[in-house]
Parts: sequence; C-alpha cells; structure tokens
Amino acid sequence: MRVHKFVGLLLASTLVSAQVYAAPPPNFDLPDLVEKVLPSVVNVSSTAIRSYQVYGMDEFLNLWGVPQERKEKQTSLGSGFIINKDGYILTNNHVVEHANEVMITLLDKRQFRAKIIGTDEKMDLALLQVRDKKFSVPDNLLPANLGDSETLRIAESVFAVGNPFGLQHTVTLGIISAKHRTIGSGPFDNYIQTDASINPGNSGGPLFNMKGEVIGINTMIYSRVGQSGGVGFAIPINEAKRLIPDLQKYGRVPRPWLGIMGDRMTPQIEAYFGLHASEGVLVSNLIQDGPADVAGLKQGDVIIKMDGAAMKEPYDIERVLAKHKPNDSVALEVQRGRKQVEISVKTQELPHLDKLPQGII
Repeated sequence: MRVHKFVGLLLASTLVSAQVYAAPPPNFDLPDLVEKVLPSVVNVSSTAIRSYQVYGMDEFLNLWGVPQERKEKQTSLGSGFIINKDGYILTNNHVVEHANEVMITLLDKRQFRAKIIGTDEKMDLALLQVRDKKFSVPDNLLPANLGDSETLRIAESVFAVGNPFGLQHTVTLGIISAKHRTIGSGPFDNYIQTDASINPGNSGGPLFNMKGEVIGINTMIYSRVGQSGGVGFAIPINEAKRLIPDLQKYGRVPRPWLGIMGDRMTPQIEAYFGLHASEGVLVSNLIQDGPADVAGLKQGDVIIKMDGAAMKEPYDIERVLAKHKPNDSVALEVQRGRKQVEISVKTQELPHLDKLPQGII
C-alpha cells in the first residue's frame, strides 16, 4: 500500500542542497482564512489485509501444523476534504486502494468510519462517505468550496492543508509554479505544479486559492529523497468535479475502450516493418471480439487520426476516448499498407483493469 506517490529525478546522483523559498505573504489576514477552511480538511487512515504464501520448509511447516498462508496488516495515511453536507469526501485512490477499513478524523478529533463510494485508478481519485454509529451523517460538517482551476494564474498564491507524516492539519504556503504539467504518470497528465510544501501524508488533501476555494487535490511530489523538494503536483479540481457524478452513481468512471495494444510510430518501426506512415499509433495487437476487432481493425494498421484529431502516441487515443461514453462511436483514419481507410468503431465499457494486459486501450 502506497502512503504517497513519488516521482524520482533522472539526474546526476550527487545531491545538491537548495533553499526552497515560499511565496510572499498575501496582503490580507491569512490566519482568518485558514481558520475558516481547516474544518473541511480530514485525515484519512486506511487499513488493508494482505494475504501471502510462505514458501520453503514445506514438510516442517506441515508437520507442526504451521499455516503457509499468512496475513499482514498494512496501513496508509493521507488526507481528504469534505465536499458536501451529505458527508462525501474526496481523496486520492492510492490512499484507500484495496482498503478493508477507512477511518476519518476531523479537525475536532472526532473519528468516523467511511465507506468507499467510488474510485478511479486512472485519475487517482476516490469518493468516500462518512457515517456515524447510527448510520447518520455526522453533525456540524463543513464542506469546502470548490473553485475553478481553469482561472488559475502562474505565480498566484496558494496554500495546502494536509497530514504530512501524520501531523494533522498542517498548512503550507506557496505559489502556482506551472499549469497543465505533463510528467508521464498516465494518459490524463494535466497537473497543477506548486512549490507549497507537500510530503507523504498530504496525498488527497486540498490545495486552496486565496479565496479559500479548493483548486487542486495534492497527489505527487518530485523528489530525490522522498520528501518535499519544492515541486509538487495537484489534480485540477475541475477534472475531479467532472467525475464526481459517475463515482457517486456507478462507483467507478465508465470509460470506453477500443481493445487494442498500441505503440508510437518511429522511423525505426516504419523501416523495420515496411510501413507507410511516419506518424501515428501502430496497432501491435487486438483483443479478440473487442470493439476494434469487431469493427475490422487489423494488426499492423496505423491509426493516423481519431475524430479528426492527429494521433501520435497511445495517450492521444486515451484522451480522445475520455471525451466519449461507452457505446459511442469513434471515427478512425487508418493507414493500411499503401491505403488510407476510414473505420467507425462502436466502443464498449472498459473492463476492470485487473482483467486486462498492461497497456490496453
């Protein structure tokens, strides 16, 4: 169970210490604003029971009746924030992934069990709902106000609230360092970058603007040593708002798929296989009876365009698919040998990821 996601630096191994500078103080009373939003932030503690098999000394273990199957309890600490009066809470999927039990701790130290309502691994989001022992919504919940992440400006002041290293409701100040940051973590890379200090335990916590609105969900850090180096990443809140209804209704985000394995075209691949496309996504394999297979796509085809947009790598296809619902049709322009053909594919809902090979689109 991951406590926090990390992205390692691919640089020289020599460590060079550097001073990380925080944003200049805002021109108003920040403590008053923080005091108002703190009750909306929660501590998320999850417990998972992992089973594993002990191998070796089988005869000895069997002789003495020692079970070979063992169970190990794993815990994960993270953060989250209340989004409405019905007790719904947003956090990261990796904070509660495979959890058997989730506990929520409020600012006033009250603790409640939470039910996992829905998760989305690709966007790393989870929707929880908290209930008391009478299965009622706890009293005096203070939801956070959700802002508009599209209106953010680079160098705008922000602050993060979370539970780094288990230190509840820690506040750190910084600025928006960059927008629409792509870091290679998946098809939906679109992160807000901030220098507000984010550490293990901050995952799932809110990034606030100076109006006290949540504009991001703190998710990753970029670090050599596993703790804040002044480069953190948050999921834009607009992305999360778009998925909340699906998480609440279905417990997941119904995503369409084509049922193909794809590779980015390169000059080497073009030359080796004698293909006639310098750019696009090579269909290296298909799932039998998947949407693409049924529509007539073939191994060795190169997808040039999808819904009129140029496709250069598999992530491009996933981003276009994300704009559709299952059972929608998508238009493909395909290079097949020396010919270009147009194929319409009626999508289906993406099966559970555990049942699919890695890299399936």
